[in-house]
Amino acid sequence: MAHPILLLVLLLSSTATISTSKRTQPKFLAIFYFGDSVIDTGNNNYIPTLAVANHAPYGRNFPGKRPTGRFSNGRLVPDLLNEKLQLKEFSPPFLKTGLSNNDIMTGVNFASAGSGFEDQTSRLSNTMPMLTQVNLFKEYLLRLRNIVGDKEASRIIENSLIFISSGTNDFTRYYRSLKRKKMGIGEYQDSVLRTAQASVKELFNLGGRRFCLAGLPPFGCTPIQITLSGDPDRACVAEQNRDAQAYNSKLEKLLPALQGSLHGSKIVYLDAYEAFMEVLDNPAKYGMVFR
Repeated sequence: MAHPILLLVLLLSSTATISTSKRTQPKFLAIFYFGDSVIDTGNNNYIPTLAVANHAPYGRNFPGKRPTGRFSNGRLVPDLLNEKLQLKEFSPPFLKTGLSNNDIMTGVNFASAGSGFEDQTSRLSNTMPMLTQVNLFKEYLLRLRNIVGDKEASRIIENSLIFISSGTNDFTRYYRSLKRKKMGIGEYQDSVLRTAQASVKELFNLGGRRFCLAGLPPFGCTPIQITLSGDPDRACVAEQNRDAQAYNSKLEKLLPALQGSLHGSKIVYLDAYEAFMEVLDNPAKYGMVFR
């Protein structure tokens, strides 16, 4: 599940990657989100899973002061980014009933809290892995074409942003699984990267052209990983943070080659790690209060 600081971090790094200047701001017709609890705006409310945030204290600072399925006290990065780019106020979950035509035309959210790139990550929690999310995007395309027609649907997808933030749950699960004895961390990183790359290629084949892929945060600093480490000083788990950095380095190096292989694509790497650490190291500077 998302650490509260991560929500702020991804917003900062998103707006750093995508300029909000009137002169340089890209004009996206829609934004689509794929990933885990960092960006899930409520899809898990509509599937049979215990990984839900439809109860207090979630949502207490959200408009209406009610839980919506977001793993946050308020809005998430997709909501803030959509508003910043003047698309709409929130990012609606695709599984929500009663989506308006405008919701469909301006982008929806496919993320599922507790999921990862790998199918196995989602099995115990019964959430939607990346492959399932991509398949939902195919269902979305049918709905979009029924509303605007094939030509306009293609134009919308080609001029949209596809935002992917996933992988943390894959690695936190890896440390607790038997796979760790069979596969070294470097080999596992490569396995996750292959799945991530395949997901981008499939979304490209479905019409997507502009992508933003977030790297891993320092998940060794999340409360659950610190607790599981058993460290009485409650320090960040250094080994896990090094693993996150190694994965991020591989991902960042992979993306230019991936972009080159997908003619007409633009793929941007989003550094969530350093932004997270900046806030973690300087909490008062960013108005963060720890209790």
